Amino acid sequence: MPNAEKIKKVEELNGIFLKAKSAVLANYQGIEAAELTQLRSHMRGRAIDFRVVKNTLAKQAAKNTPFELLDGDFTGPVSLVLSFEDAVAPAKALAEYAKSGAAKNPKVICGVVEGKKVSSEEVKALADLPTKEVLISQLLSTMNGPTTNLVGALSGLLRKLVGTLDAIKDKKAKE
Repeated sequence: MPNAEKIKKVEELNGIFLKAKSAVLANYQGIEAAELTQLRSHMRGRAIDFRVVKNTLAKQAAKNTPFELLDGDFTGPVSLVLSFEDAVAPAKALAEYAKSGAAKNPKVICGVVEGKKVSSEEVKALADLPTKEVLISQLLSTMNGPTTNLVGALSGLLRKLVGTLDAIKDKKAKE
């Protein structure tokens, strides 16, 4: 029989699942308490929510949310790494933490990004993507290229026309 505290935790987690854009499920087994504190601090500094959750409560909280896809993956000691703004932020933050030289890193199990389940390999691929700002910059420079080339070609034609008209003017002035 569920008690009031568990019901409250399920409701809180459900609210978090409804607000989150993405989540990564990671196994934290073997990580010492001090390292787990470091990991939490690392995530907090990037506006990412890191939670160790009870599997049964997480399964109940995930019902009727995009994170219901994780239902079968809530096994063993798992933590949730959630982002409310940037969909790839949890993957990037976990990768950064792994590169920081921590003795033991959480093992990525899977994730949900904007309503779609992704495997651990896909989470790692997301971590390797450039930031949103860099991608927008690359897109804009790609879009700007053809217009710059068109302006250059048109100005070249205009220069030739002016040069030809100048030559005709000089020829007529000599005659």
